Amino acid sequence: MKLTFENLGPLEFGEIELADLTVICGENNTGKTYVTYLIYCLLTSWKHLIDINLKTEFNELKLHGVIKIDLQKKIADSWSNICEDTVAKFIKQFPEMLASKSELFARLSIKVDIPLGTSWKQREFKSELRSTNGNLLVTMTKLVDSSDLELAAPQSKEVISPSITSLGNFIEENLFGLLLEETIPTVFIASTERTGATTFKKQLNLAISNLVDLLGQAHKEGADSITPQKLFETIYGRPEYALPVRHNVQFINQLPNSNAEDGELYRSFPDLLKRFEAIVGGTYATNKEGITHFQPKGSSLKLGLGEVSSSVRSLLIVWYWLKHFAKKGDMLMLDEPELNLHPANQRRLARFITALVNHGIKIFITTHSDYIVKEFNTLIMLNQESPKLQSIREKFADYLPEDKLDPKCVSLYMAHYARIERPGYRRKIKAKALIKAEISSTLGIEAKSFDETIDDMNNIQEAIYYGLN
Repeated sequence: MKLTFENLGPLEFGEIELADLTVICGENNTGKTYVTYLIYCLLTSWKHLIDINLKTEFNELKLHGVIKIDLQKKIADSWSNICEDTVAKFIKQFPEMLASKSELFARLSIKVDIPLGTSWKQREFKSELRSTNGNLLVTMTKLVDSSDLELAAPQSKEVISPSITSLGNFIEENLFGLLLEETIPTVFIASTERTGATTFKKQLNLAISNLVDLLGQAHKEGADSITPQKLFETIYGRPEYALPVRHNVQFINQLPNSNAEDGELYRSFPDLLKRFEAIVGGTYATNKEGITHFQPKGSSLKLGLGEVSSSVRSLLIVWYWLKHFAKKGDMLMLDEPELNLHPANQRRLARFITALVNHGIKIFITTHSDYIVKEFNTLIMLNQESPKLQSIREKFADYLPEDKLDPKCVSLYMAHYARIERPGYRRKIKAKALIKAEISSTLGIEAKSFDETIDDMNNIQEAIYYGLN
């Protein structure tokens, strides 16, 4: 996905293309979190905002029980127009997603390049929806090397009842899941507010439990289109927190217990969790009552979340995501992953992030950490073909043979003032923008903002030293 934007918070201009590992760095209040939330909200809402008008097809399905939709003619051929309409809807809803005022984004403009591709045609696809009674409502089938999607629905009262709304949602969700499987990944975010959300888990549970009866009653009345989330927002009006924060809160309030099924990535590569636990310093467990404990490595102690360090609370949701939900092709977004971590653990985290990338997980991070960026540089340099690298790894035993980072998989952007070329301007203008960094296979990433700060510190210390001696 390639994204171009203007007037996003403090950033006047930015152009970013997601890589296997995408890094954004810069000083405080330069717009890094705005970019993170923009990308997260785009990826998580895109399929829900698309409108391709299937009313005619739904009516034919109710009448005849079987229809075929040519996805090439219906969607692929009009994809650019569909994207433009979807972006326009997104811009209108984005302020609410951030729990912000629309005036703050009055001048925001976005261009999104989400290629549809052709690989969906080669895939076979089948899905079905059943009612709460177990009756078949609809099947969706597509053959290999075909663009025709067949929908079949038995002639039953359930299909032609008001549940047609949920039926339509199911069809559209699966349809876009098929078309965009390789373009829009399943995204999990760890926001900077993750530590606070973990700390106040009990209070959040109490607030939600007060609505259980009301939400249950709404569903008993058969209002299929009224979800608990919509009802909650209707009662309390505008949400107080941005969508990524709300999603973190929801995740923490539904942590899987110790008997929950392990995730696909963990089952295939259990050593990834061990590497992460070396950073955390132990393991987590949630019982059937929803109480979570942390057990430090080499200890029989079980500590409550109020008794553990801030780093343990900060990394909790990533551990649960990795153990129970992560799968190849997903995206993990980490807003300031270095929070509460010692420099040694920041370096270990950079190696862990690289391991995820090498196992098929896309990573997006914002960071202030020179340790993380410098560690990425080391892993990029270790990617070179050289007989001397093996002896270097043996000398520095922390590095495993697979600790390599292909520079072609990495993009780093810096948020700061720079002279840039803008459409409609004859000369370069100075603006606060996202600037893509140069990446060398021999030297790694050139992160000027970090280097300038380190040079300033070194110059001051040298002046003090020589001034006193």
